[in-house]
Amino acid sequence: MTNKLFNLAIIPLLIIAQRSPLDALIFNQPPPPPDKDTPGQQSDSGTRGPCDAQPAETDNQLVAIVPAIEKTGISLSETHVWGLTQSKHPTLWFYLPATATSAQVAQFSIENEADYQANFQFNLPQTPGIINLAIPTNEPPLEPGKWYYWSLKLYCQTPASAPNFFVDGWIKRVQVETPLNGNTSPEKVVIYAQNGLWFDTVTELANLHRQNPQETETAWANLLESIGWEQLTKTPIIPCCTLEKQ
Repeated sequence: MTNKLFNLAIIPLLIIAQRSPLDALIFNQPPPPPDKDTPGQQSDSGTRGPCDAQPAETDNQLVAIVPAIEKTGISLSETHVWGLTQSKHPTLWFYLPATATSAQVAQFSIENEADYQANFQFNLPQTPGIINLAIPTNEPPLEPGKWYYWSLKLYCQTPASAPNFFVDGWIKRVQVETPLNGNTSPEKVVIYAQNGLWFDTVTELANLHRQNPQETETAWANLLESIGWEQLTKTPIIPCCTLEKQ
């Protein structure tokens, strides 16, 4: 009986750590709209005075978590604050500083250039942090292709006269053909970012970050860095707020 010797090739087993789609997240910022001026203010340190300032207080910037782009005009440079969404009722995100938590009135407004305007108030949290304002679903949906102007005003005193803190900007709803059915939340973040949908990207990622801060820390930091506010990476996301129409 002949014994046959078989050379068994030993194939090494490579264990590759599963990478998250968020690991290489890059937001694809669209160029400024050529047919629309979108001037705005991304942050405000309380130009009319903080509500409850301490001499050494440095946490004083109300921030709209929205891209701000410098656009050079004929004679001067102008800051444009704007972003895109595919949502009918999008959510906007802001950083509330310690110097504004005691504001007596918080007012959010949104309007288009034709036939819609709405003013809302909401209760501020007692601690600083990142908050979100979702446009109520009983409001008319944002119309595709239309620009909407929004503003957030905080008043330290009542009756409200001039706001102590003020940020504003623009939002436009667009229709995207990329299907999202069956995609996981991390995959949705990537698709939104690739399509330049700022408000959808930050909302989906912020919700993930609130649930799994360690797994999303790098992506969250990269997204905030893309708009110049990477220092907010460790800032807590505060459960807030509900808009009530005036």
